[in-house]
Amino acid sequence: MANKMLRLADVPALVEAMLAEAIVVGPSLSEQLSDEAPAALYNEIHAPHDLWLDSGRPAKSLKEFFFPPREVLFTYRLSETGVEVTEPELETRPRIVFGARPCDAAALPVMDQVFGWGEQDNTYFYRREHTTIVTVACDAPENTCFCTSLGGSPTGTAGADVLLTRLGDVYHVSVLSDKGAQLVAAYPDYFREASPALDLAQEDTARALEEQIVRKIDPAPIRDIAFDDPLWQELTQQCVDCGVCTFLCPTCHCFDIQDEGNEAEGQRVRLWDSCAFRDFTRMTVAQPRPEHYRRYRQRIMHKFQYYPTNFDAALCVGCGRCVASCPAGVDITEIISRLGASLAAREGE
Repeated sequence: MANKMLRLADVPALVEAMLAEAIVVGPSLSEQLSDEAPAALYNEIHAPHDLWLDSGRPAKSLKEFFFPPREVLFTYRLSETGVEVTEPELETRPRIVFGARPCDAAALPVMDQVFGWGEQDNTYFYRREHTTIVTVACDAPENTCFCTSLGGSPTGTAGADVLLTRLGDVYHVSVLSDKGAQLVAAYPDYFREASPALDLAQEDTARALEEQIVRKIDPAPIRDIAFDDPLWQELTQQCVDCGVCTFLCPTCHCFDIQDEGNEAEGQRVRLWDSCAFRDFTRMTVAQPRPEHYRRYRQRIMHKFQYYPTNFDAALCVGCGRCVASCPAGVDITEIISRLGASLAAREGE
């Protein structure tokens, strides 16, 4: 597919045109509640000036736009003829995510494997099919990012339909999928043909940005780490089981299902859950993971052993949100390094 060029000055008009035909989601600045700089969050955009495409990874991922924190699966009502079950109506308008970071787009194919494994989750895939993803290359990766250790890049293309790479006062536009080609074709007034020189400049920029990712891990040894390695009991003792890491993670997907209402009427809802919580996987007779270390072991093993066994990829894209936002200073990259060193030491005995 031919690459294109988009002038920065044309972005507001392009977004305005998109808003006339679709729901637009993108990073926008949150309200400033303290002396700290306001954080960017993915939100529905209502005007071009709402969009924030400058440097910085949004504080939360795109996950909630495909897998909501609280989702009504159906409502029920007891009537004289039986139980009436009504499924919720889904949004029919097309949706464009404009300005996603490559790591958040890369998380979507990872989630696709989960929600399409065995029985397909229809509401999740309905949202996926009705959404076009336009990513913007990270021109200033944060020191907590480690995407290159997991096959990603500040200019990664996984999960994206279009990739924008800023080069001065223009964006280089990489058209990556049929959806991306349809989007570019729908707005011909804003996208122009890219020159060979612009293509080369994008390649040079991509290499330079990858070199800025200095945090590295090797997740491969975790696939061989022993379930009963004594090191598990020593790791992350400072963790407070708050669940922030799982809720901010773009690939964590554990959920609980509850009925809200009474015997006459109510709703069945799906709610985000976390392996950090004490009631996670609790059964009537017992809690199989009563100690904290068992629950954190589940998190690491799920990401770097169980999921890779099933899908030959890690359940992590290296976005670094868990490192940056943990209130107790738990660093997953240090955990992985320590586990890898422990395994190497045991193999050398």
